[in-house]
Amino acid sequence: MGILIYILNYSMHTHTLIQFNQPPRPCYDNIESKLPIMAKRKKSTATAANSDSSSTTNNAVVSNHRLFFAAIIVVVSAALFITLFCFCCCSINNFKSFVQSAPSSFQPSNEAITTSSTTSTTEKSKGELFLNWFVDNGGIFHPISSTAVGNDDDNVQITIQKFDGMGWGLAAIVNATSSSFAANDNNNSDENVCKNTFNANNNCSANPASSIIIPHLAPLFTVPPNLIISISSILNTYASPSSEYYLPNFYTIVNQVLLTSFPRGMGLAKMSSHHGGTNDGGGNHYHHGRMGLVEQDVVIAMMLMTEECLHHLNNNNKWDDSTNTTAGSGSFWGPYLNMLPSKPIPRLDTFDTDAYAMLNDATLEMVGRSSKQRLLSMFHGNVNGNDNNVSIKAVLRDMIHIQQQQQRQRSNSNNNNNNNNPTVPPKCLQFDTFHKFIGIVSSRAMVLKGIKYLTPLAEMMNYKPVSIEEQIAVVHSTSSSSGSSNEFSDQVGMMRKGGGMIHTPFDLYHTIGEDDSITVRSDRNVILPFPQQQIISPHDDNAVGDDTATATATTTTTTIQIFEDYGPVDSSLFLEMHAFVPSNNPHHCAVIHGKHFLRRQIANGRSDPNSTMLLRALKALHLTSNPQLTQFVSLEDVCVRNDMSIVEDGSVMIGRRPASDGIAIMSLLLGESTEKFPNLEVLKSKCIAAIESNDVERIELRCARYPGSRRVVKQALVNAANRSVSEADVSLETLSSWLEEAERDKGGGGKEQLALAVRFRLEERKILDSIASIVLNNDESKTHIVVDRADDDHLDAKLSSFNQFIDSLNLPVNKIRAQAVEGMRLGAVATEDLESEEVYISLPPNAVIDAASAVADAETSSPRLAALLKKLDSQPSDGFDVLLVYLLHERYVLKNDSKWWPYLDLLPTVQEVSSSHPLFFDEEEMNLYLGGSDVRKFILRNQVRAFERHTALASDVDVHEVLGSNVVLDKSIVYWATAILDSRSIWWEGRRHLTPLLDLVNADIVGRAHETKVEESSAVTRASRPVKRGEQVYENYQQPNYLLFAFHGFMLDHNPSDCALLGGLSINRNDPGAKFANRLQSSPTFCISGTNIDTMEELAQFLRMKHGILANELESDSSLNENIVPYLTQVLKERISRLEDLTELGTDLEDESVPQRRRYMSRVASSDLAHFQ
Repeated sequence: MGILIYILNYSMHTHTLIQFNQPPRPCYDNIESKLPIMAKRKKSTATAANSDSSSTTNNAVVSNHRLFFAAIIVVVSAALFITLFCFCCCSINNFKSFVQSAPSSFQPSNEAITTSSTTSTTEKSKGELFLNWFVDNGGIFHPISSTAVGNDDDNVQITIQKFDGMGWGLAAIVNATSSSFAANDNNNSDENVCKNTFNANNNCSANPASSIIIPHLAPLFTVPPNLIISISSILNTYASPSSEYYLPNFYTIVNQVLLTSFPRGMGLAKMSSHHGGTNDGGGNHYHHGRMGLVEQDVVIAMMLMTEECLHHLNNNNKWDDSTNTTAGSGSFWGPYLNMLPSKPIPRLDTFDTDAYAMLNDATLEMVGRSSKQRLLSMFHGNVNGNDNNVSIKAVLRDMIHIQQQQQRQRSNSNNNNNNNNPTVPPKCLQFDTFHKFIGIVSSRAMVLKGIKYLTPLAEMMNYKPVSIEEQIAVVHSTSSSSGSSNEFSDQVGMMRKGGGMIHTPFDLYHTIGEDDSITVRSDRNVILPFPQQQIISPHDDNAVGDDTATATATTTTTTIQIFEDYGPVDSSLFLEMHAFVPSNNPHHCAVIHGKHFLRRQIANGRSDPNSTMLLRALKALHLTSNPQLTQFVSLEDVCVRNDMSIVEDGSVMIGRRPASDGIAIMSLLLGESTEKFPNLEVLKSKCIAAIESNDVERIELRCARYPGSRRVVKQALVNAANRSVSEADVSLETLSSWLEEAERDKGGGGKEQLALAVRFRLEERKILDSIASIVLNNDESKTHIVVDRADDDHLDAKLSSFNQFIDSLNLPVNKIRAQAVEGMRLGAVATEDLESEEVYISLPPNAVIDAASAVADAETSSPRLAALLKKLDSQPSDGFDVLLVYLLHERYVLKNDSKWWPYLDLLPTVQEVSSSHPLFFDEEEMNLYLGGSDVRKFILRNQVRAFERHTALASDVDVHEVLGSNVVLDKSIVYWATAILDSRSIWWEGRRHLTPLLDLVNADIVGRAHETKVEESSAVTRASRPVKRGEQVYENYQQPNYLLFAFHGFMLDHNPSDCALLGGLSINRNDPGAKFANRLQSSPTFCISGTNIDTMEELAQFLRMKHGILANELESDSSLNENIVPYLTQVLKERISRLEDLTELGTDLEDESVPQRRRYMSRVASSDLAHFQ
């Protein structure tokens, strides 16, 4: 009776508690802990709903009184029925948990951003069965606490919904009170917060942190290893002798099938990070490596096909479709299989002739048709009469059969009944089913470091790219100051030009744990829409959303779909593998045929001197796929994105850009896209001279990287896009109308494929039209910010604070002090007279920042930071990565709470460093002022290393958790820290160190070389010459100017250590001395000067090996003999010719109006020329 009263009382407040249209869920010991994702309906929601439904008309008041008593009777009857039912299936102690958890998260509700959810009763049961299975087998939903809707963990809950046009998707059920909305609205009442920052999908991308319900990188859920399907798990099941499902021929046959279809592939490889082979104990010798993605699809599809058969077989070994709902299943994976498509997805290789014709892409048609043919051959075996048992179908039969045998044995052992061996129904071995699962795996399995993992739940997240605005919003929402709208716009502009921030990889949001589980994180800030935008609906199936539901204490529920970005993937891959074509994919590209870069086509058999020179240049730079060409006809096709970046140029965009280089050379020599271009004939003549010299470096600089070449390439793309559009046989408007018609008629019979073909064609056409409409400015805007003078308004205060900080360290010896120095910003002056070799500073460990001190400090202040630093320091290195992370943490996370703040505050700012340090220099500017010098490529290599280091940091979840995404993703901040370490580190005992105060000692060319060494546990530095009190202290680092410039951003006059960098030499396999290549560095560098004969000897020795001149090494004590002089002269003359081209276009070294960095670059080139001459 107590239970009955409880139900009556609870029903009065929550009239939607009992839902008879849902099948009963299994009973668990504690269903709330088992299913944390189930939405918990708030009493205030039901109250508000009751209030709304009761205030209809006055005429209904009397009838409402009559209905009240009838409702009581119905509720009592229902309660008695439910009580008896639950008493039978669950213990009385568990009954309260069952009742409280009865409200389901599968409520049809509007998706607050882009889509609406429509989940039928049957689909609800599938979804609930799947979620129960997921949690029952170790799946974890991580609690999410959001200040936007209160900090309760149950205010934001993760579940799945079915969304219109997308199928199942991941959703956040947000239970928020009106007071939360009001608070957000009051805190962000400025209408300009989102005024100018809405993206194409009308989402405010710069919302403040208070509107974020799921922050960037928040863990959403974890899939345990037993629910993850991969090559390793399948081999453990069918190819391991210890498995009850072991098939002796599984590995051999599948490996043979894969190698037959993919002769250049790895076959069936044991996917592991280890090298070498592994014996499975049954005679199979696995080879380790990375299988191709399609090969992995095949093997995983075989496993799913086996489980699908078991899922549908009834006790009579007959196929039964009824098992696809809540009935029993013969497969452990049954609840997951229920969620998968029941028919093949319309990916590219399911297209028919009409769909391919509509696609109008010969390359994609060939890919689709060959894929279908390969799958048919693999499934059925060789059709030429060879052994038909070597096929996927044969192996599938064995896989299903061994599963049936084991199930029958277990059944027989229980029933003591012997039955005949079961047969495999023909429906389990159909190619269409195999093709369906190939499509499912190719579209749903995630790829982490080359390995495919099919992860239930994770693969239900639908695609939506992270826009530039959304990525910058991560910085604004996690930094202490959101910045002005102008700063936001500037960052967007920088990102669109390829700078400012780094794009995060897919792996960052899908991490493999030590137990081989996979945790999925949010790849963006999931925003709670503002009250004026959101669709709010009370948590009731029949209630209607009310935007005015902001009364005090009213709880509203909003469903927001959680998307993820699949990475920088072109839409052709989505069509080929995922069976959809996204709209406005920023990574999609449109093909521009090479012939469209020419105004007039070159007739076959006719050529002119310019086209002949063009072909020579393309061959010299390896920019043609056919080195046997004898006549230039056209450039090769390129694929261009909406931002005018070219896919064939690669992703790093530093140094080599093959597609752009080819376009630039053709435009210059054939006069294409160079209208109104200054000095065209001068540049053209220099290019021809470079081609005739056969100097590859010179050809690249003078023919592909000439001044203004970047703009010429863009104009060529615009012109080529216009020609493509003008020659198209269908207009954009026609394609749009075709798509509308195809979408209306979409259904069976290939209609879905036809619609996809039209959409793909339309998306490509939109890109071409967009590029064709671009009007380029005459003056190309620069992305580089130039600030030659520092803002020193607060320098005196910073200096005073820093000197007090140094005093507080109680250094054993300190006879210098920081001081502002005209023309140098800062320096160190002697506080007393110094004798030569007198110790002027001694730094104990507590006054030095290095890997050891950083770890020690973190161990007492931040365990997470300490763990990260130890991980970074686990590999042999000079400590750079440890110092980089520690410096970023102290400067941009702790800020003035850092014990090093007076030192950090005195360091040059990002703006100061970016104007002077070569790490930030624009490549086109270096081509103009430094082209011809090997220092240019030296700096480019440093930039590539910085890019790779930044990419590695941005791919590490631990780094994000310690530093914050706002720091990690900001290119300027990470490059600033890299430049600080490059320019200020002091070395001893093979490790680098940051040394406050000592690193303020400026450089000159007097005295012996600088040396800091450890004496009695302190780092000691001695004066290299006498210094008077009040005079500036200097150190001679004895480095050539190119190193001082590349790493420090300055140069020294009359530097006796100066030389010209000579690099780019290598011993190639066709060289006479190729057999000696292992004796030397693959790409050595030499420091050439007229006074350093030793380096000339080293260069001559390298050239002797390269050219095989090693017959008699005893005939001369010197390598500089007459045999090697011609080769040595050729190398030096090539450098001289490159630099002479540059000096003719150079700048006045004495012109103060020219930025200092440009004068330095020109100075390097002039110095190199003098040394080589």
